[in-house]
Amino acid sequence: MNSTRLVATGLDDSLCTNCGIPLDAKYFDESGVAELPGPSQDVVLARFQLVPQYCGTLEYFSQFTDLYARDPSRIETPGLEWVILANNRPLHPYLRLDRVLNPWGYGSFQFSVRLDEGTTLEFLVRRPALGTASGSGPFIAPFSTSIVLNIIGGPAPQTVKPVSMAQITPGKKLLIGAGSGQEWVTVTASTRRDFTAVFKNNHTGPVAVTGEMLTRVGGRIMGRYWYNAGYGELLTRRS
Repeated sequence: MNSTRLVATGLDDSLCTNCGIPLDAKYFDESGVAELPGPSQDVVLARFQLVPQYCGTLEYFSQFTDLYARDPSRIETPGLEWVILANNRPLHPYLRLDRVLNPWGYGSFQFSVRLDEGTTLEFLVRRPALGTASGSGPFIAPFSTSIVLNIIGGPAPQTVKPVSMAQITPGKKLLIGAGSGQEWVTVTASTRRDFTAVFKNNHTGPVAVTGEMLTRVGGRIMGRYWYNAGYGELLTRRS
């Protein structure tokens, strides 16, 4: 009996000619928003698990903090660690991020990190224990004080004396007052006893002063996954 062996000399029509990913690959898109975790705690923001005989790629991730949403210059997140895990192991090169690399809603740089069969992918934010080098930050530890005297709003900078100057430094944003007249101000100068800012609204003393806080975090992961015939053939051979 004569046998004929066929050798493929062209490209596989089932694969994309640009990236080699199967044309019938599907997308995954997982996201979540949560309250800031406590010291020594972490929270999983997004999770995706590949089923047996499927592999894939992670192509995008994005981050959210309510602090960044108020002020896009606040990309640093001291006191927090952002980690992407694949089967409980940090996924290189996204090991321990301490800033917002890809803001939620603004898109991100595409990349391609291969995910093996059955990979469990998790995007989490971790808050180390207080007292450690990365366990606290200027936007994590809450603080509040008050200004005893009345404030008359206006366009010119005013210098006021709060009960405490702890954590009040130039560039810091402070929430002043309460109710309909509540406003955010930016500290332009400070001494050991007072600070200067522009107050647009009137405030009756004692005036509440609250430090800018990061209270909510979010994460999103996106990628593609597809059936890998190689895994199916392996199972067939074993059986």
